[in-house]
Amino acid sequence: MKDLEFTALAPEEARSFLALIAHDMLPVSVPQDKTLVQVAVLPFYEEYKLYALTDMTLSGTNIRYLLYKPGDVVLMNWTNEPIYDVNEKAPIKIDRKSLVVYAKFFFHYVRGQLGRFIIVEKPEDVVWLDTATDEEKAKVAEHLKPVAYKGIGRDNLFTLTAIVVFKNALFKTDIKVAPYEMDVFDAEAGVPEHFTIGQMKLTNEELLLEDLNVPIDPPPGEFG
Repeated sequence: MKDLEFTALAPEEARSFLALIAHDMLPVSVPQDKTLVQVAVLPFYEEYKLYALTDMTLSGTNIRYLLYKPGDVVLMNWTNEPIYDVNEKAPIKIDRKSLVVYAKFFFHYVRGQLGRFIIVEKPEDVVWLDTATDEEKAKVAEHLKPVAYKGIGRDNLFTLTAIVVFKNALFKTDIKVAPYEMDVFDAEAGVPEHFTIGQMKLTNEELLLEDLNVPIDPPPGEFG
């Protein structure tokens, strides 16, 4: 994720950290002397940081992620559960400055079995197959723009607008984010919908382009 800057721990510090969290990671184990440990500060958490553990004994995809503060290890598993769990405990602090980074973090590390939503703001954010044409790339580029903050809606949810790739299609969508635990009336269902703090919802999806020559990610596995 480009908006987060990871810093590598020195080898001795990395070994100490891996020994500290070894029990909490069971049944997962990582080689202490062959694992690169990197850490990134998250602006929406005061105590928790994001750690990337790269197993250097493996080739290809070999990185595990976890959220950590002293005394608590939360392994990431490509679902929203670890993030929502930390949001309740931390708690998360969402404001206009941290909201966009939080949304990008969420959609990067939450990947559904049916596909993932990839926020794209610039042409270089789109991954193309070799079969993609210059004309196709130009059409996509015309729609791209930075994630925009729209304010707090009448539903009291933060609202962002973003361009996303889902499977092989390009969409414009609003991203709703709950600033605190709350109930919001769902007009379509006709009943209140309960949101926990930091919970996400996509609304007002608009299909822009389809049948794009882009790779479709398989269901998430152990590594990222």
